[in-house]
Amino acid sequence: MTKKIILFISSIGIISCKTHSPKIDYFGQTAPGTSPTIFGENLISKKGRFEHGISFSPDTKELVFGILDKNALKGNIYYSKKVNTKWTVPKNFEPLKNKSVFLPYFTPNGKSLLYSQSIPDTSKSYITNIWKLKKINGNWNSPKKIQSPLNSISREATASMTHDGTIYFSSNRNCLGKENCYAADLFYAKLTNNNYKNIKPVAKLNSSNDEESVFISPKEDYIIFCRYTNKETLVDLYISYRDNNNNWTTPQILDTTINSNDWDRRPFVSIDNNFLFFTRLKIEEYKLIESDIYWVATSKVFKPFIYNPITDKTLRLGKKFEIQIPSNYFKDIDNKQLTLRINQNELEWLKFDPDKLKITGTPTLTGNFELIFTATDQFSNITQDKIKITVTK
Repeated sequence: MTKKIILFISSIGIISCKTHSPKIDYFGQTAPGTSPTIFGENLISKKGRFEHGISFSPDTKELVFGILDKNALKGNIYYSKKVNTKWTVPKNFEPLKNKSVFLPYFTPNGKSLLYSQSIPDTSKSYITNIWKLKKINGNWNSPKKIQSPLNSISREATASMTHDGTIYFSSNRNCLGKENCYAADLFYAKLTNNNYKNIKPVAKLNSSNDEESVFISPKEDYIIFCRYTNKETLVDLYISYRDNNNNWTTPQILDTTINSNDWDRRPFVSIDNNFLFFTRLKIEEYKLIESDIYWVATSKVFKPFIYNPITDKTLRLGKKFEIQIPSNYFKDIDNKQLTLRINQNELEWLKFDPDKLKITGTPTLTGNFELIFTATDQFSNITQDKIKITVTK
């Protein structure tokens, strides 16, 4: 039977001084709190118009977003730019005006735009490929389709890029040759010799359900995507983090204050990691009723995650032991200082040194003991991890 230990570790992490950056202007909107609000109501998100998928340039002086037709089969991209202190009225993006285009994402350097575009055959408008539009000498021009194997004969949709040019995207290519298969999965491709040749699935994040609408952070340290959850909450947003071994953590569904019983999709996070933008679609009887862009503070989006895991330990009865707790055991995207506790039944042979981050002692009884580590950030978000300590003779 596993016995439980209780210890209280005051705090762990890197204490840093926060610098106050100038307030960023997001289309003149008042910053939201922890509950999502419609972004740019009556300006960008208009009742009866089906907006989706917004993205700001890294300098936050340009924005793009998509508009769907009533059948969600054709789309346009709208564009606005901040000139001096004022944003221009969003208009149909001139370089792509006569195309059926969707889901625009600025690249991390702000010099290109990734988007998806329907193939010319209108009978297959639901099949899209990923394109890239470059800015040359300050002007947007020269759209080009990214070559295979990144694009295929299947549907490639949202695409998002990291600082090193790696593209994460969704595709239903895994359904080729399978009956009654429609679900998309997540894939990625690294840029090699200016080409995307090696396409790999993000296996840890894919499931039998549909995964798409991917946003990858420019540093590639977290990823947000949408997944079909169930008939009650439909499509929800999930997050996964990259750990010390470059593995993706098990995806966690975002807080219920963010996800709803409608379709929550198309995530985008501001360059300062302060705000999550996403699209909420209301669909009834397979008909699109409303689609608006929302935004929310990320205090309930980012939570502590296990960055440098601790393995289970085996100790010997009557033998001194020492367990070093890594300073980066847990990390948090928006919080450098975390409080770490170990919550279990107290054992007098086990001691903790908060300065050296060590647990030491000499076991006086055999058995299995479970250590539960709890990391808490400044917004009271909690993440736990467990390790098993086995004491043998």
